[in-house]
Amino acid sequence: MRKNIITLLLAVIAWATLIHNASATGQEGERLTWNGKSYQMLTCPLYANPDMKKWHEQREREWGKTSLWRGYIGHWEIENGMLYLCSIWREKGGDISPNEIPELRKYCKNGKCAATWFSDTLCVVSGKQVFYEHMGFNRHYEHEDFIIVKRGKVMSVKRIDNKSIIKGKIDEPDANKKLTQFLDDLGAQLHKRYPEESGRIIARVQYSNFDLMMMPTDVDVTFLKHTAPTNPQIEKEIKEKLANYILTNQFLPLYYINGEIKKVAWTLPIRITK
Repeated sequence: MRKNIITLLLAVIAWATLIHNASATGQEGERLTWNGKSYQMLTCPLYANPDMKKWHEQREREWGKTSLWRGYIGHWEIENGMLYLCSIWREKGGDISPNEIPELRKYCKNGKCAATWFSDTLCVVSGKQVFYEHMGFNRHYEHEDFIIVKRGKVMSVKRIDNKSIIKGKIDEPDANKKLTQFLDDLGAQLHKRYPEESGRIIARVQYSNFDLMMMPTDVDVTFLKHTAPTNPQIEKEIKEKLANYILTNQFLPLYYINGEIKKVAWTLPIRITK
């Protein structure tokens, strides 16, 4: 059975990235109780506490899951406008109270651990995951609340709504197979018309130009260095046909993230051969 070129290419890239930097794995978030609801928080306030450096080094030496390199999940709450640390679940050791950690005892009073060391922004997410990259907290959800905190006290909250404009068919087996066939046929047609040309061209494609509904009206096609066609006519044909195919079939995903259209580029191989 013929290998799926695109799937293989993406798999190789993903494997190489993982080997190069295993910490690129998407990480589990912290937990936050806020306004009576539970949320995932893509911020780790404990890292802002300089007294916790050695404690973090110990947790990181004990990690087990690649999705939890820090080795723990903090459970937090916002009550009366103040951020508190309730407990810490350790991958090796289970739950522990902040009062049991010497470096945090000075922040604990009346059974509460006020995060007065923290002055930054909390990213609190809810709804469905809209966009994901296999790295740290680099993902987006339908609703994201950015809570600005100063010395543990909530100063302001800004909400941003994200969405997927085009889901994209890049991960659908049938659509992927059709695209592979399209690329193979295109390469064969070009070789037939230009028999002196052969080899592999790597095209880089992404949506460009958008209408009032944020839908793409064009696809930008460029070529990776050292793989670009030397024949201007071949370059023109690839750009026109590939752009039309991607746009018509909505093969690539498209997102609206943080108030802006987020374009994602993909590389596609075209073999000019019989």
